[in-house]
Amino acid sequence: MDSSYGSVEDLSYSSVKDYSNATNSRNPDISISDQLAGFDKLRISALTKAAEISPLVKEATIGPRSPNSKQCHPINKPINKPEEVINLLEDKLGDDLRYFIHIKKYKAKVQELSEELLRNITETMIANHTKAMQANRLNYESKHKSFELRMRKMQIEKLQESDNLSLLEQAKLDEQKYKSISREISQNVNKILEDQKKAFDRLEHVTQNWTNIMICYSDITNIIESDELAKNISTKYMSLINDILNNINIIVNCLKTGENTEKQVQQSDILAANIENIKTKLISDLTIAKQEEDVKKQKEEELKIMELEKKKAEEAELLKEQQKTVKPIERQGPLFYSESNYAYYLGLKNFLTDYENKYKQLLEDSAMKKFKFDCQKAVNTPINALSSVSGIHMKNTLEKLAKLLRGDRVQISDSFISASQHPQGVYYCTALLAKKIVRQGDLLVSCKPEAAFPLAAIAVVLWVEFPDFGKLLEAYFQNYCPYLVPMLLPQKEGQTDKEFYLSRGYTYNDEGMVEKQDKFLKRMSGIFRLQCAIWISKTPSFISAPNPHSLKYGWKWLASFINLRPEPDISATLLLDFMAVCGSEFYKYYGKQFTKILKLISTDYLQILQNIDEGGPKTRLEVFLQNVLESKTIPPPSGLLPRSTW
Repeated sequence: MDSSYGSVEDLSYSSVKDYSNATNSRNPDISISDQLAGFDKLRISALTKAAEISPLVKEATIGPRSPNSKQCHPINKPINKPEEVINLLEDKLGDDLRYFIHIKKYKAKVQELSEELLRNITETMIANHTKAMQANRLNYESKHKSFELRMRKMQIEKLQESDNLSLLEQAKLDEQKYKSISREISQNVNKILEDQKKAFDRLEHVTQNWTNIMICYSDITNIIESDELAKNISTKYMSLINDILNNINIIVNCLKTGENTEKQVQQSDILAANIENIKTKLISDLTIAKQEEDVKKQKEEELKIMELEKKKAEEAELLKEQQKTVKPIERQGPLFYSESNYAYYLGLKNFLTDYENKYKQLLEDSAMKKFKFDCQKAVNTPINALSSVSGIHMKNTLEKLAKLLRGDRVQISDSFISASQHPQGVYYCTALLAKKIVRQGDLLVSCKPEAAFPLAAIAVVLWVEFPDFGKLLEAYFQNYCPYLVPMLLPQKEGQTDKEFYLSRGYTYNDEGMVEKQDKFLKRMSGIFRLQCAIWISKTPSFISAPNPHSLKYGWKWLASFINLRPEPDISATLLLDFMAVCGSEFYKYYGKQFTKILKLISTDYLQILQNIDEGGPKTRLEVFLQNVLESKTIPPPSGLLPRSTW
């Protein structure tokens, strides 16, 4: 049974192998259907042979039930057991069933092998077909290329035969063309060399101009750095110099990028000539300025000599006044004012009245309402914005106000105004400005004492150019603060309290109530501090004239004030303000004379004041004088402007 099955199995595989070899030996173009038909025949043959030998095989040929397996692995059973009766029919059915199952498994395996063989044969056929097609295509392409090469060779031979006749003629034409091209190239090369030479010459020319400009600029810089006067003169030329430097650098950058024209050469010549002219003008201006400065210094020296002589005369006069300061306290009763000071006060009052009449018609003209409003704005805006933040700011403010008082055009926001638009406009603006500055002492300096110094500096410079403005300033000062006359007017017989308080500088509100004492003292202190700042203010370097209302007027006020009858609060307040603002400058200028005044105030004057005043101002004045006499120094006031500010 086993050998029969093995022969069937061998037969099947040999048949498949023979079939495969036969298939491989055939033409690769055989169809798939023919291959499948052969495979079906193989399958039927194998199954037929298996069916023929199946009646002859009654036992299992493989597996654990095969006879060979039983012989190879005998099971030793006990000898003493009786043998079982074998049912032959049952064994027969079992063997048939096992055989049937075995046949089913074999058929399934044959089916699986057949399908796998079919797949392999199909893949092999496809691969062989593909190779055959590729070989045919390559063979065709090779023959086609060979044919094309033969055809091209024949065409070339024909062309060579036809071209041999015109080859010599073509060579001659090519030679002529080559000569023409050579001539053009030679001409172009010569032109390029010529252009390069011109460009190099232009570059060299511009470079020389640039060098000259840099040398000239270096000379100008050395002149400016070596002379302070040259710095001021050079400011008007700096914008032109910067333009020249920028333009020459632009030209040089263009040359670096390859742009090189005759126009640039001409521009560089002009720039070099311009900076040379600027250098010449700067040297000329500097020479003239030095000559003017020498003349100015000579005049200043002459003025100093005159001032020294004047100072000596004033000192002699002050000595006389100093000798008189104690006598009234010793020998006379209370004084309310000096006759000379009161006469001066009346003269200022009359001047103010006459001056106000000069623009009275303008005030009453309702048609000029906008003009008056613009004038007020032209005065108030710069004064309100004034501060010591910088010298430039103060100069600009001064220039605007001076132009207004001259009658020139002044810009206000987006419009312009000229005080001379009306015949009385300049008078009106001058009075407005003087009054505004004095009112700033009331409104601003009383709250911010250091604000007095920029106001005083502007007022002094304007006073130098506009004397009427200065007299108006004095008149408004004494009008708002009668203690600057100085005078302490008593209440006259028949004079109401309101009239008396108004004469002393007090104000009344809308309800008819007189202002409180602390507010009154604060307001008087602000106005008085502003006047003190004017006394010690110095004119800036660009003004040759001295302060027209300088220290001697402050000394005169001090000598006159301590000869008056002391009054509570106001006397100590004003003396303390005077010492705080003017004390440092007076100590430097008058020295021993001022020390004598301080001692006089700390002894005789305070002794009189002690009997009528126990308030804070008197105590602060007493402490201040003690510290000054002990330290022999008075510190400068806070916010004092140095002369170099502007």
